Formats: sequence, structure tokens, C-alpha cells
Amino acid sequence: MRVRLFLKQVLLALAGFYLSVAVALAGEYPTPIKSRLTAEEFQFARTAWAYFIANEDRKTGLIASVNKFKSTTLWDEGGYFLALTAAYKLGVISRADATHRLSRLLASLARLPLYQGKLPNKVYNTATLEMTDYANKPSAAGLGWSALDIMRLISGMLIATNAFPEYRPQAQQLLGKWKLQLLVQNGRFQGIAIREQAYNHLVQEGRIGYEQYAGRIGMLIGLDVALAEQYKPILRLQQYKSIILPGDIRTADSHGVSSITTSEPFLLESLEFGWRKDARLVATAVYQAQKFRFRETGVLTALSEDHIRGKPYFAYNAVLMDYTPFVTVTARRKDVSDKRGLSTKASFGWWALMRDDYTELLLGAIKGLQSERGWYAGLFEKDGSVNKALTLNTNAVVLESLHYKVFGPLFP
Repeated sequence: MRVRLFLKQVLLALAGFYLSVAVALAGEYPTPIKSRLTAEEFQFARTAWAYFIANEDRKTGLIASVNKFKSTTLWDEGGYFLALTAAYKLGVISRADATHRLSRLLASLARLPLYQGKLPNKVYNTATLEMTDYANKPSAAGLGWSALDIMRLISGMLIATNAFPEYRPQAQQLLGKWKLQLLVQNGRFQGIAIREQAYNHLVQEGRIGYEQYAGRIGMLIGLDVALAEQYKPILRLQQYKSIILPGDIRTADSHGVSSITTSEPFLLESLEFGWRKDARLVATAVYQAQKFRFRETGVLTALSEDHIRGKPYFAYNAVLMDYTPFVTVTARRKDVSDKRGLSTKASFGWWALMRDDYTELLLGAIKGLQSERGWYAGLFEKDGSVNKALTLNTNAVVLESLHYKVFGPLFP
């Protein structure tokens, strides 16, 4: 048994060395080109902003998470702050429009009823500001809070108030009313679980990529989440053919919930705050795995979490789920790999960050996914049909990506 454990440790050490060497050989990520948008790229930005025009509640200023469905989360309103800032800096909207929207958004966030009077609920009605469930039915008691969603909102607030400093006092006053210390336990994040035996109980929140992204934001505002910001304590490396896939040691077997490695959190952190060494190492492996799959199968691969038009409505497209490579699952981890798709936002995000031949192929494949109400979510691998889900998150990441091409990260 000891010999087997020793060999396993040696193999993991070698895998870590391989990962470091592979990144070193690949060189540093390219610095942002910081060139103007082409006419076509500016139209990309206008298409993304069309989502926010079409889905704004004129009374509250909140934006629906999904097209025509008057429900939102803190995660998505954080995306709105980021999209608004990017759209202004790219010249898609005027300063007057941006500040008008910021004023209403901050005022409405200040009016949100809080879960147990402590922190924002997971979901709200964009028209009434009521706490709701995920079906947008009023819920007087609420569902609890998500630490990751709140950190995403704070990322947006930090970046928007950096661009519009006159709103910083208003944002600080708002956050001062929330009991943010309740989000932290033993250096990590905790949120309220809403399923099964853990219903309405505090649980550790965040897995690989998402936890570290939130940790970086938490550190910026002084929360004691240094452990959450680090990859080393939770990083697990798994051999897959000739490459290494990064995963989380906290799997369904050990922690009751499967961990998913996907593009999104790595894209968000880098587009918003720039690269840091440990995140860069893991992100490199995540990106290279998707290129590897394309070389192996001929299928363009850019994986993210995405809404789906029709059942199952939402899925995680994973590079790795626990020990299983390249699987697509629902939030309850049901296999729906027949719904795996080429993600619009992942394609834009990797294109902005990497700017290599592969990302040009990705962008070329999804260019046609524009509508009058924003960018569609992507293309289904199975038959190449369009996933016609229209969401705030997709369109926010498109704007963040285009901003990165011109200016680099949103936060200096």
C-alpha cells in the first residue's frame, strides 16, 4: 500500500513538472495587442450590447439573466456592471447613458431585500425586486446566498466604479450594509445550500477556477480568503493520453459534489484582472486540452457553462468532471453530452487572450451567431445547429473580450 501511494505521489509530481515545462516551452501568454476594433469587431460589440437594451427593466434598471425572463442573479448583475463599463470604453454607449444606467442599477441594488436581513438572495425578480425561487416565483423567505455570485457582483462594482469614481461612495455604502464576513469560513467561501440534506445550511462553496477567481476578488476587498485564492492546496493533475488535465481533489467521492474544470472562471479572472502565475499554469492546461481534442477529433472545442434553449436548459461543458474527461452534465451532474456545444463566450474569451491560429478558427465558427437581441450561446456539436439561448452572461463576456483586445484587463 505504501509503495502504491509513493508511486502515485511520484506520478503526480512528474505531472506537475510536465505541466510547468509545457507552459515554459509555450512561453508567456501574449500581452494584449491593444489595437482598435475593426469595423466587424465593433459590430460584434454592438450586437452584444443589444442584449442589454432588449432586456433592461426600465423601472429598476436590472437586466434579465435570460432573454425575456424577468429574473436575475447577483452573478449576472455583476456581468452587467462589466458589460456596461466595456461598452462605454469601446464607444458603444455614451458616458451619459452609462452613468444613467449605473445610477439606477446601484439604487435598485440598495433596495433589494436581503436573505435573513444579512446578504443578497440567490435570485430576484427584475421588475419587482422581490426575492424569488429559480422559477421566478416570489419567495418571502428566500433561497439563501451564493458567495461566488456576490464576488462576481463585487468584481463588476470594483471595475465600474474605477471607470466612474463618482459612484464609489454609493457602492461602498451599499456593501457596508451587507454582512460580508458571513461569506468566509477558515479561509474559504461558504454559501447556503438549497438541495437535499444540506438544505438551508452553510456549505463550503467553490471548486477549481471558480473558487480562485472569487478568492482574488475577495482579497481585493479585504476578506480573509487567501486559501480560496490558491490553486496548490486543491489541484489534482490527471493524465489524459499525451496531455495533463487539471482537476480538483474535492470530488463527488470525497465531498459529495462533483468538481468541474471548464473555461469560464479562467477567462473571467484574466479578462478582468490579468494573469497571475498559478492561474496561468492551470489555464494553459485547460486551453491546451481543448486544442488537443480538436486535433484528435476534428471537432472545434471551446467549453463553458451555458444555458440551453430547451431541456435541460443549463449544462456544464467540462474539460474534466472528477475523473471523466470531456463530458457535459447538468447542475445535478446528469450526463447530457449530446448537448455539448461550442460556446460563443468561451470562443471569444480564448480569442482575446491567446490570439493564435486555433482561436481564429473558433471565432470564425461562431461569427454568424448574432441576432437583434444579442449573441446566441453557441453551436451544438451533435449536428451543428444553433443553441439559440440568449443570456446576459454570454453577451457580457463578449464585451469583456473585445475590451481586452483594445485595453487589456478591465481592472488596472
